[in-house]
Amino acid sequence: MHAEIRQLKLFLMVLFAGSVLANCSDYYIDDIERGGGYNYEFGFPELRLSTAGYYNLDGTPIIDVSGDIVYAGLIYAENARGDLQADVSIDINITDQKDGDFVARETITDSLVSDDSGVIFSQNVHRFNEKFEVRPGSFNVEVVLTDEKSGKQTTQNNEVTIPDYADRIAAISEIQIFGKNNALTNSEFVPVTTYDVPGQLDSLKFVVQITNSTNNDITVNSRLKKFRADTSIAWPMSIQNYPRSNIRYQGIEYDEFDILQSGTRTLQQQGNIFIEYAYKGLDEGNYRLEVEITDGNDVEAISGREFGIKPPFYPAVKTARKMAETLYYIMEEDEYEALMSIEDTDSLKSAIDRFWLKNINNSALAKEAISMYYNRVEEANKQFSNFKEGWKTDPGRVYILFGPPWSVDDVLNSRMIWYYTNNLDDPERGFLFRVSDLKSKYFPFDNYILDRNILYHNLEYRQIQRWRTGNILSVDL
Repeated sequence: MHAEIRQLKLFLMVLFAGSVLANCSDYYIDDIERGGGYNYEFGFPELRLSTAGYYNLDGTPIIDVSGDIVYAGLIYAENARGDLQADVSIDINITDQKDGDFVARETITDSLVSDDSGVIFSQNVHRFNEKFEVRPGSFNVEVVLTDEKSGKQTTQNNEVTIPDYADRIAAISEIQIFGKNNALTNSEFVPVTTYDVPGQLDSLKFVVQITNSTNNDITVNSRLKKFRADTSIAWPMSIQNYPRSNIRYQGIEYDEFDILQSGTRTLQQQGNIFIEYAYKGLDEGNYRLEVEITDGNDVEAISGREFGIKPPFYPAVKTARKMAETLYYIMEEDEYEALMSIEDTDSLKSAIDRFWLKNINNSALAKEAISMYYNRVEEANKQFSNFKEGWKTDPGRVYILFGPPWSVDDVLNSRMIWYYTNNLDDPERGFLFRVSDLKSKYFPFDNYILDRNILYHNLEYRQIQRWRTGNILSVDL
């Protein structure tokens, strides 16, 4: 059979263009990939995972396992050469979904070495990639990352399906996404392992495999959609709740979108056929690439990959503009407007420094408070990111101002209460978040919305003053 399988790589270099259709009515797709989350838990190694199943050029079924390990999530010690070194092991287990039998197992050990002491804070990633020969079928992929110095582990699980070419079918694989930073010399495409795509990856490549073992021609249709979504910063905690009709409550509208690009191609050959779609210069926002194959008037299969373009270096906060924007929660309205009106980068950096030093009046304490604030912003991005940046969400606002809750009461993924007290009956120090009731199988995001209350006014005001004066370093709530 392998001798009959032909491979063809079709390059559809589609550059970003303006919207061609607007306010369309969507239909739902069950097979939508959205990438993983950040899988962030304080004190544990950070693992981000991407998997894909396809046939290689020889016609052999392959499971491709790619992962990112965040440098700052590991424990380092000085080695014999005086460099900082972290040691990790990566256990990859692939099991058949039918009987649970192991199909492939592998353990990888690696050492991450750096002569830069700043590696302990770095949000850059170490990447790994492994390929496994399997048979057609459906599989569970488990990857366990162990930090050998701390002994702590992080686990990610994905599902992969590879259709059987012998079944005389027309099928489509999951869509893989790769990104490249064109500002870097000799930059190469790297797998995107999360829903979020940091903005410095300004060239995106999507790869999908079409399997056609029928005797018929098939048509491949593609659509790149952009959805309307909330991008606003969370309101203060003591004012009115968001109106249900407001985009802040709805979060993202899947029934209203713009089609930015679409295309059609007819395939007249049998085989396993790779198709690539490339896009450049996409603005920040929420997107879906849909690829559909039809045989005549019948839709045989459809696949989708959703993704969100976020600011450069996301979830980290590195640019002066983003550092300024995230000060929204602790600045007066006129202060904030004046800060954000500064266009020159160096002047903006100086204005940020002046804000902290003017209020804290001690450079050492100011530096410590700045580090604490932006660490919380990054942690909020990792924990609460959805259709918008995590720091802009209601949980993000509370987390940045007050830190991790002392305890959490999570009720069936429909609501949660964060307590910043041991007295669970204290109405001022328990924050109730409700999941928008618009959530469904087609709305994958947990859009937690704070139940605002006038009782929070004094509490929030005092906490903001602690940040502005630096007292947050000694009295946190």
